[in-house]
Amino acid sequence: MLTNSPLDIFKQFYSTCLVIFSVVIVTALMFTENTKVAADAHPVVALVTMWLGILWMSMVEGGQCSMVGLPPIDRELYKESHKITYQ
Repeated sequence: MLTNSPLDIFKQFYSTCLVIFSVVIVTALMFTENTKVAADAHPVVALVTMWLGILWMSMVEGGQCSMVGLPPIDRELYKESHKITYQ
C-alpha cells in the first residue's frame, strides 16, 4: 500500500483546488458570454465543448501513463487472466 507524505497530500489538495477554481472561472465566463464560443453560439455549447475537452485530455493522460508505466511489467503475469489483451 502506498502512503503519501503530508507534502504529497498538500500538493494533491492544492492542485485539485486550482482545477476546480479554473473550471468555475471559465464556466462563469462562458455564461456571461465572455468567450468567443459562448458569444457566437450558446453558452451550453461552450460548456459541453469544455467538458468534452477535459474528458478527452484525461483519457490521453491516462493512456500516456499506462504506456510509460506498464512496459517494465512482465506480460506473462496476465496471460491467463487477460487473454484478449495478452494477444
